[in-house]
Order: sequence, then C-alpha cells, then structure tokens
Amino acid sequence: MLHKKVTVIIPTYNRAHLIKDAVESVLNQTYKNFELIVIDDGSTDNTREVLAVYKDKITYIYQDNQGRSSARNHGIKLAQSEYIAFLDSDDVWFPDKLERQVPILESAPPDVVLVHGYKCIVDKNLQSVSGWESKLRKLYTLAERGEETYENYLYFNCIFTSSILVRKTTIIEIDGYDASIGSLEDFDLYLRLLLKGYNFTFISEPALIKYRWHKDNTDERSSNFGYLQVYEKHLHECLKLGDYMRIAKAKKLLYQGLAKAHYRLGYYDKSRFYWQKAFIKDWETAFTTSFWKQYFGSFIRQTILNFNNGCTYFGI
Repeated sequence: MLHKKVTVIIPTYNRAHLIKDAVESVLNQTYKNFELIVIDDGSTDNTREVLAVYKDKITYIYQDNQGRSSARNHGIKLAQSEYIAFLDSDDVWFPDKLERQVPILESAPPDVVLVHGYKCIVDKNLQSVSGWESKLRKLYTLAERGEETYENYLYFNCIFTSSILVRKTTIIEIDGYDASIGSLEDFDLYLRLLLKGYNFTFISEPALIKYRWHKDNTDERSSNFGYLQVYEKHLHECLKLGDYMRIAKAKKLLYQGLAKAHYRLGYYDKSRFYWQKAFIKDWETAFTTSFWKQYFGSFIRQTILNFNNGCTYFGI
C-alpha cells in the first residue's frame, strides 16, 4: 500500500451542522496526495450520518468523549504519512492551503518542522468579518520577521491549529498534545517544539484558512485558565533551555503571564504575587504599563469586590 504524503486530522464533537464544510474544504484541495481522518470524539448528534456520504473518501473513527487533544493524538497514531495537518471542525481551508505548504517542508532543512500562515475571520455562514485585518497583521509580526523563538512565544501565540503543517516524526517525538491541558493545548505544543530548538516557517498573505467566529468558540475565561495551565507547566519546562540567562528571561515572562491571567480572572492576590516574582527576576518589570495597571489596580478592584461581597452578605 502506498502511503500518502499528508494526513489531515479533523477532531469533532457535536458539530454535524459544520463538519461538512470542513471535510469539503479538504476534499477540494488542489493538492491531492493526502488521507483524511475524522476523529469523532463521542458526538451525540447526527455527525456519523452526515459523514456517511464520504465513507469512500475519509477514514471515520468514533471514540468515547475524551477531549480534542485526545482525538488529535488518536489521529496522529493512525497517520500513514510524512506530514500532518490539523483542521478544527468549525474551520475551513482555502483550496490551495496544502499546495502552498507541502513544497516548503519538502525543501526545508530538518530543523524546520512546522509551516503556518495567515487566517481570515468569517462568521457562521463563512462570510468575512471586517475589522480584524490590522489586528491579525500585528499578531503575526514576529512570524513575519522570522523571530519565532521560545521566549518570544511566551508573549503570545501567533499560530492557529487549522493553519499548520508539521512533520509527523517531530510531533510524535514530543508525545503530541498534552491532554491534561483543557484549553490552549496547541500553545503548549508550539512552546515544546521551540524548546527543543526546532524552527517554524511562516507563509504571508493571502490567508490559508477561514476561522469561523461563532458562539461555541473557546471563551475568554476558558482561555485564561488554559494560560494558567500552560505557564505553570513551563515554569518547569523552561529549565530545559539550559542557559541561565534564557531561563531567567523565560521565568520572568512566565511570571508576568501568570500575573496577567490571574488578573483577568479576578484573582487579584495571585496576580500581585506573580507580579512580585516577575519584579524580583527583573526589576525592569516595574517599567511596564501592565505592572502599574494591574499590580496597583488590583488593590482597587479587590476593595470593590470585597465591598460588593459584603453588601451581598448583608442583603444590601
């Protein structure tokens, strides 16, 4: 049996109303040397029936509900290819997505293990949502400049899962996605790849994917809890950098990230605790706007919160 060059993995859960768009966008790729695996993570809607019409074109796998990381890891184990691409079941690829990416990995040196690119934001009907263009260009600044390093990614993640093509051997080497992380598990994956010294390549515009904006996207609170999990994990992981100065910088950034996430979640004591640790690591932390806004602002917010809780307790 001849293996395909690319395995496309779509994890899905109760998205019978969206999954057809995702599958069709893969089957309509101009690049054809791929296999498509859909991992149904315990759907209770009619996902199976919707996908039955594609039975000769896809591999459909049902598993008990274990989360999207587990579903992706299941697909990785089944992959019979050199490269792996992921597509979330609510997103859609442009027809030339794989055609633009595969040649880059084929000609790249072994240390370049992942290629990604722009996304455009669309509504539930796949119509463009205006007003995001400048924000996305700002988000992709590091990638455009070729400055995708572990430390820089601790500021923010500029990769979206549906946009990547990655070497299978590499993603297996780092044991795939961490299923214990409830949200932003992809952020952790990219950090671990960078931590091992691997490099990424970025494709500039036009966009590779359509990112669907709808009510079931990961909400801000879940994302912040995800940041807490990832940053707490990497307080240990960053020790693998080896170099003292790099570890010190990474820890400062991780403390700042933890402080900001706790602040956004309303955990003001914890936020101040991590701002203090960031300051101890690097006194220049005191010159950042976020430090002044959140460290001192948290006292005011905590006072207001305590007052409101007191009023509620006394029935005021």
